[in-house]
Amino acid sequence: MKKHIYTLVAMLGVLTSCITPFDPQYDENPIIYIESFPGASPDYIDIKIMPAYSKSNTPTMPAFKPDITFKVNGKEIPVECIDTKEGCYRAHYRSQSGDKMNITVVSDGFESVCAETTIPNPFPKRRIDYRRVESGVDSYDNVLYVTISDIDAAYGYGLQVYNETIYEYPSEPEIWINKYAGNLYPIKDDFDDMVPVSLEAVDISLYGERMWAWETKSLKEVETTFSIQPRTHGYIDLSTYDSFFVQEGKRMMYDEQGNELGVIPYIDRNKLILYTMSEEFYKYRVAYEFQADYDGFVGFVAPSNYCYSNVDNGFGAFAGICIVETDWITKEFIENNR
Repeated sequence: MKKHIYTLVAMLGVLTSCITPFDPQYDENPIIYIESFPGASPDYIDIKIMPAYSKSNTPTMPAFKPDITFKVNGKEIPVECIDTKEGCYRAHYRSQSGDKMNITVVSDGFESVCAETTIPNPFPKRRIDYRRVESGVDSYDNVLYVTISDIDAAYGYGLQVYNETIYEYPSEPEIWINKYAGNLYPIKDDFDDMVPVSLEAVDISLYGERMWAWETKSLKEVETTFSIQPRTHGYIDLSTYDSFFVQEGKRMMYDEQGNELGVIPYIDRNKLILYTMSEEFYKYRVAYEFQADYDGFVGFVAPSNYCYSNVDNGFGAFAGICIVETDWITKEFIENNR
């Protein structure tokens, strides 16, 4: 089975209020770096643990042999080494909302480090609406509206569209996967009053895949509606649900040289991936994007190495996240979620 993964970057944003200074370049002692996002994988927790040596260190560096203690709700969970060279470790544990986790790492020659986080609750109550908005003569754009409530349960939220197209080749199916955030669409008719309308979003990534993220305090109302515009368009004489929900049909396919492969049956479908973010996750990822997107560009405003860390005596992030996928989006799904 072949898989082709594409990522569409929708927009860039910066929230500098959550960024704190850290500069390992001037630290005379080596430190321990940790990066882990419990809840990002359903059945296990990946942890990256590496030594970080600053430019101010002496040429002789201590050997790094970490002793890791990982606990969930006070109970120690075994951690196995996956790749020593790359600093990859794994704990086999299925994260649950409300889990309180902490990690401690000790190694000779390094100051011991620790960090803690809590897995947030799932994405709050939501209603999903799908509309077509006229965008020209006899044409329209497909727009997905999501209304959420009970938004004070977590620090931030994120949303991603998961699109899957399966081509039924005679030899084996070929799956094309596209994960993207879409485009904020103006809720008002006044085209000059674009976005944001009801809230502001920042575009961040997790394992190279983009999502929209919102901080809770930017959701000013008890109930908030926001919208995304997937890469779909249609015509007035087509159904409102065309070009976005489950489609089945046949399509002429070509190889890389442009040769016809024949008319291949396909099915195209979509669902939403909803993210609930802990404070540590939101701040760390936003600061990371700030550094990656603006390094060397806004150095005259603030040091380009500004970042966020919740690892005591070290650097990195131990940050919980809760991920929920919806059912495949159909007309029935829309109606049942109103």
